[in-house]
Amino acid sequence: MDLELRFGWTGLLIEADPKNFALVQQKRRNAWLSNSCLATHPYPHKVIFKQNFNVGKIASDTLSPKLEENSVIAQCFPIYSLLAAIGQGVKTVDYFSLDVEGNEFEVLKTIPWEKVNIRVLSVEYIHNDAPSDEIVKYMQIKGYRMVTRVTNRNNLANDFIFVHNSVPVTVSIPEIHT
Repeated sequence: MDLELRFGWTGLLIEADPKNFALVQQKRRNAWLSNSCLATHPYPHKVIFKQNFNVGKIASDTLSPKLEENSVIAQCFPIYSLLAAIGQGVKTVDYFSLDVEGNEFEVLKTIPWEKVNIRVLSVEYIHNDAPSDEIVKYMQIKGYRMVTRVTNRNNLANDFIFVHNSVPVTVSIPEIHT
């Protein structure tokens, strides 16, 4: 929110959990809001989403007739589809924070990198089934370098920070431990 207030940034906030989405709406952010989830396939699909405040996540890609307690059916869209839907289609994203409690690698693989210029990404890696070095290798293939890692002993923030190779980084960024 600080970037919105200090620098006039805007953005796209995506939240699948209806309860958390209502909280986001109350904040009156200077951003587009979407009560959906990020697709783990390159096309829209529905999932069962387990609600759990800040650690809610996709519970199943297979819809069942009976939902477990604190679960909802969530509509998922590829990030590129959501970017295309807001106005004239966003072609450049200055900063993308990807934290979906375990499906980050699948979401990254849905991005048409040749169509959108994402300059800087933070990607949570702690809950993924994919080994973290696989995420780093994938991003290197896509033209990114990892400039630092953010870690937290309580698993509250465990992110890789990637910068596109076309973006100069003029300072050394130490690993951040919180």
